[in-house]
Amino acid sequence: MSDFTTTTLAVAALALALGGFSKGVLGVGLPMVALPIMSSVIPIRDAVAMLYFPILATNFYQAIAGGHLKMALKRFWLLLTMLCLFVWVGTFSLVRLDTAMVSVVLGLAIAVFAAASLARPSFVIGPRWERPLGVLAGAAGGFFGGLALIGGPPVIMYYVALKLKKEEFIGCIGLVYLLTLVPAGFSFVSFGVLEWRHVIPGLLTLAPVMVGLVVGQWLRGKIDQDLFRKILLVTMVVIGLNLIRRGIF
Repeated sequence: MSDFTTTTLAVAALALALGGFSKGVLGVGLPMVALPIMSSVIPIRDAVAMLYFPILATNFYQAIAGGHLKMALKRFWLLLTMLCLFVWVGTFSLVRLDTAMVSVVLGLAIAVFAAASLARPSFVIGPRWERPLGVLAGAAGGFFGGLALIGGPPVIMYYVALKLKKEEFIGCIGLVYLLTLVPAGFSFVSFGVLEWRHVIPGLLTLAPVMVGLVVGQWLRGKIDQDLFRKILLVTMVVIGLNLIRRGIF
């Protein structure tokens, strides 16, 4: 961790700033953007360990900064409860299931849903189905989060179909990620991915990420609700295709 060259540090800082920018604009995408770039110059285990700190910090900030925490807890408490329960189910299943196949199936579902939502933007979950589908979204999000750290997309699809306002979405999805990250941190420590040597570099990553986050938030304020939804759905298609790629290759 101490033999970083100037080029390595520059590439890592750029990756972190771009990931923070995506997080600021859409509320998602920090690891999706930063990890592939960072892992080209840093061993992927070290990159994952370092990224844990800014991911945790930005989701904590996102969950409380917009003033939607109380609403999220009141409206989605059942989803969040299922999420927390099924994170552990997914973690226990980690050694029993083929995570590559899980990644392909989940990626296909996400890509198809997001593409269909772009083609037919009128699709919406009505009040009658909000709670039962919320239970399913929370269970799926927790399970996939515990299994392969890909728990966000099922809940994102649910929130998109509810037509949440962009600031409500940002706060709600931040809380979801936060609740999956805490048990993931224990897993990282137990599996030896996250070590003491990662703490200082991990904390230093906060600076470029927060710069990107602030710029992204500024841009988000300039984007209307419909454009925000379209950008988010396009991002979901990309996430889905990337999950398929990960599972196959």
